[in-house]
Amino acid sequence: MNIGIDIDDTITKTSEEIDLYAKEYTENVLKRKFELQNIEIFDPMWPKHLYNWTDEEDEKFWDLYYEKIMENVKPKEDAVEIINNLSVKNNIIIITARWDIESGIIAKITEEWLKRNKINYAKLFIGHTDKRKISEECKIDVFIDDSYKTCEQIAGLGIKTYMMDSRINKNLKEKNWKRVYSWKEFEKEICF
Repeated sequence: MNIGIDIDDTITKTSEEIDLYAKEYTENVLKRKFELQNIEIFDPMWPKHLYNWTDEEDEKFWDLYYEKIMENVKPKEDAVEIINNLSVKNNIIIITARWDIESGIIAKITEEWLKRNKINYAKLFIGHTDKRKISEECKIDVFIDDSYKTCEQIAGLGIKTYMMDSRINKNLKEKNWKRVYSWKEFEKEICF
């Protein structure tokens, strides 16, 4: 079986890592009190809304902290163990929307992060906000992502799709896919 897996907020606790750096940035660079806004928003640029930043402040944040976030993000509970268990009899295809910068450093950081965390995978694709083409080319059978839009697109291809519960999808209702709250739940779902 070919299993497609997203990285940020699926394998990793990216939102939590962003919060840490957002607090540092807001207090030390912007010299403002750090407050999380109470938002319900379906927007891939959620940090600027959540932290009440202007477009310029948001851009500066990513310029300063993007690489650090990608290097230091922690795996979710049980993610490494379960992915590695699944990799014994399945092909793990990691497809991430992480954007790379001109230097190509994000691809390198991502590969090193996966190696450092001992995550087994067959293929890695970086910079794919629309994951349909790669999913079709790799003949993905099962897919897991935290993005509502991605889950909708992948499920639309007839691929069994799971949405990892996260900050950006909490209040969005599943359609023809299933929400999971942990890696253990995902493992039970696909291993029956």
